[in-house]
Amino acid sequence: AARAAAAKAPAAVAASLSADNVATRTVLGATRQENQDRYDVQLPAGQVADGGIVAQIGVYDGHGGSAVAEYLGKNFLKGVASKWVKPAGAKTAITTLCLETDDQMLEGGDGGFLSFFMERGVGGSKCGSTLAVATLFAEGGEAKLASTNVGDSRVLLVRGGKAVQLSEDHVPDNEDERKRIEYYNPNPKMPLVRFVGECWRVGGILALSRAIGDSYMKQAPEFEGISYGGAEYASGFGVIAEPTIEIATLTDEDEWLVVTSDGLFANEERGGGGGVDNDAVAALASKASSPAELADALVAAAQQAGSTDDITVVCAKLN
Repeated sequence: AARAAAAKAPAAVAASLSADNVATRTVLGATRQENQDRYDVQLPAGQVADGGIVAQIGVYDGHGGSAVAEYLGKNFLKGVASKWVKPAGAKTAITTLCLETDDQMLEGGDGGFLSFFMERGVGGSKCGSTLAVATLFAEGGEAKLASTNVGDSRVLLVRGGKAVQLSEDHVPDNEDERKRIEYYNPNPKMPLVRFVGECWRVGGILALSRAIGDSYMKQAPEFEGISYGGAEYASGFGVIAEPTIEIATLTDEDEWLVVTSDGLFANEERGGGGGVDNDAVAALASKASSPAELADALVAAAQQAGSTDDITVVCAKLN
């Protein structure tokens, strides 16, 4: 019986994500010159063995240009598929991919102190992106979802009419993130996280604590291990590309999967203006008759609430 369930599971997951029950929307923010968001959707194609990837959704919110988000949109899901061997090693494989991808974004320049202020890497030193990816797979007769994020784009499930956020917002107003960044600060009198422009920013500039790219905020290997006043510290500003990865087992109560950039959400505490919250996503989902209807409703609600950022949403109806 267990073997039969395992054999059916990939087909069951595949049936829940077809082109008919996935919708995407991406819109230019009212104050933006260019939509720097990108997305990618990989839907089922043929039979999938138990433990294999069935479908993937990725959203990438670029800043300082669209080059890093563009690269992720074209390459990241392919990278997950190429590194995926079995679910037991998924977290290690995806983490490795995030760090390797970030290294690619940082290539160029001499890697020394002056490289912080020079154009290097894909899109230049101040170009970066968030990353939010939902990977659906089947394991042992169960449908499962791996949520991966770097930055503040989100992966949400609507379960039993309520929103469940699987991703973690990597932002400097998060106390744990702020402590991590300041731990290696060689000069506590000059905090690395400062309140500038109505929100907390790393180096007084970046409103993210983790991102792909942003080489001017990343460590320089030449300076690692140098001590200051007897204490070891890290170069750079503490921005890292290590993801948060959560794996959830899907149930009959899981109705919707929503992957979105942060432009959808109210971010007054980070100077981002209006938008909706997770509860509003669930409420709108309960009224939607199709993925396209939900995607349109989410974008409209965020803009009506005052969002001026680029907004990208991918909505999938789960059976």
